Amino acid sequence: MNNRQGKNSMITTVTTVSAATAVVQRNLQIMRIILALTVLSFITFSIALTSSYWVIVTYPTGFYSIQHNLYIVRATYGVIWECVLGQRTKVSMYENRCDYHQNQVYNASSSAERTLVGMVRTMLSFSAIHILLVIIAFICGLYSIREYRYTYKRLTGMIYILAAASLLVCIEVLSTIFRHASEQLPEVYPRDSKHSFAVCYVLAWVVFIQLLGSSFAFFFCSKKRKGTFDEATEEEALANLPVDLGRL
Repeated sequence: MNNRQGKNSMITTVTTVSAATAVVQRNLQIMRIILALTVLSFITFSIALTSSYWVIVTYPTGFYSIQHNLYIVRATYGVIWECVLGQRTKVSMYENRCDYHQNQVYNASSSAERTLVGMVRTMLSFSAIHILLVIIAFICGLYSIREYRYTYKRLTGMIYILAAASLLVCIEVLSTIFRHASEQLPEVYPRDSKHSFAVCYVLAWVVFIQLLGSSFAFFFCSKKRKGTFDEATEEEALANLPVDLGRL
């Protein structure tokens, strides 16, 4: 009778060990895939950041831009700079010019122009913050794979959320810039102008979704498990032991 109970207990232990090992390996594989996607999204956003194909604006016939000294037909806008297609006179050849966004406020600037410059600065600041947070999230993700403590994974998930939030602010500010210009700055965005979002704008939303999904995945992998089963989960269990800080 005791031998039969011992065999059943041994079978249960082996099954539990196999299940625990499968869970650990699955979580490690998920985190590795997330980090690979993070590298891909970082490269994608870096390329999109240097491009002007976020928003395409088509201007009405005969629109003259004082800022560029051109009769502008079409323009593409990005986070860092803008490119315009126009001609010096109505009979001259078309030329393409690219320049950084105006980010300085002059004494003669109107309140609407000051607001526009403030939005541009906000967009540039949050794009830099986003890049920094993605780098930090990747480093923390690598550390979470090596260390079994669940708090590291949850911290990484929070950093992914912050990176996604900073990118969302950048996208929304870019959209608000054109809404503000169409309502307050006819010399920048005249009537009958039309704008559409280009490929980099779509890629930014894809990166945002990937970052948000990565945060949820790290929270899922940070599920705390109790008990020791095999070598891998024993290390995890030891790492997740509660810390007794003692009485102060």
